[in-house]
Order: sequence, then structure tokens, then C-alpha cells
Amino acid sequence: MTPFNNSISAPSSAREAGQMPDISSSQFSWKKAEGCSVPDEWKDWLEDPGSLTQILMRKSNNQFEVEVIDERWLTIECAELRKEFGPVAPEQKFWSRKVVLRGRGIPWVMAHTLLPAHSLESPLREVMKLDSKPLGAYLFGHSELVRTGMDVTPFLDECWGRRSLFFLFGKPVMVAEFFLPEILLD
Repeated sequence: MTPFNNSISAPSSAREAGQMPDISSSQFSWKKAEGCSVPDEWKDWLEDPGSLTQILMRKSNNQFEVEVIDERWLTIECAELRKEFGPVAPEQKFWSRKVVLRGRGIPWVMAHTLLPAHSLESPLREVMKLDSKPLGAYLFGHSELVRTGMDVTPFLDECWGRRSLFFLFGKPVMVAEFFLPEILLD
């Protein structure tokens, strides 16, 4: 495995929002999941195409919660990332949502979601009203949801993250999930 060092750690509260990983950060080396060498203990988590929310709810015996760390509008400086959403201008605004997913009170996953403003000109605008409800329950509650692929990246030395570009109502939604070591316990 490629060594990967950074200073990201799991936030224990919203006061530590600066510790949350960001999809657009250049510290991540995103690679297509197919053909990427991933340690065995992470494969099931990274390659599962279903709802992570449902998996975490089962694993936690429904003691699952979403802690919203940050929600705001932003622009994305990285042209390569913007290109994932189709032709969008550098000044395009994106809705950003960063959360910690907890099972039995333990941080298991840090997640970051990006939606371009035009995606919110559809029923996807409901995402802005989720508060502490899981995004996965909303997305996977629609049978027309399409996942176009999955990228993975190492982070926190021995941990891994994945990102997917989804389309719902014909609009893009990018979700990155960064798995913390505690998720491997039990």
C-alpha cells in the first residue's frame, strides 16, 4: 500500500470542522476502484454499490446518527473536479455538506457531498433540508438513482475513502465517504 500521511482526524464535534476531509483537496489521490489495489479489510466497504446508510444502520443495530459538521455554498477551484459534473464554469456555486456518520456513538465515516447549484433546481433541493437525516436514505429511496462509478483513495495512513458521482432526476450529486478505523471493529 502506498504510504499516505496527513493530519486529518475524526472530529468529535462541530467545533472541529476544519478536520473534515474535502473532496476537492489535492492531498487525495483518487483512482478508479476497478483495478486499484486495496487492502482486504477495506474491500467490502469500498466496493459495496448499495446504500452505506442501510449497512451502517444494520451494523449499529439502528443506533445510527448523522452529525452535520458544515453546510454551505462554495466554489471549486480544482478544474479537474468541476469537470466531473459536466461543463460548469469556474464561478459555479456548489452546495457542500460535511457530516460524520456514527454507529453506537462512535465516528465510523466522514462524508462530504457536493451538488452544483443547477442540481438543486430539481427535487434534489430537498437535500438542503435534510439536517441530521442521512443523505443515503434520500438518494437510495429513489429507484431512478444511477451511480456512474467509484473512485478510491488512501487517507489517514491506513484508512480509505471512496467517492461516487450519482445522478438523480438527471442531475449530478458527488458523495465522498472516508472510512475510519473504528468501522473495522466488531
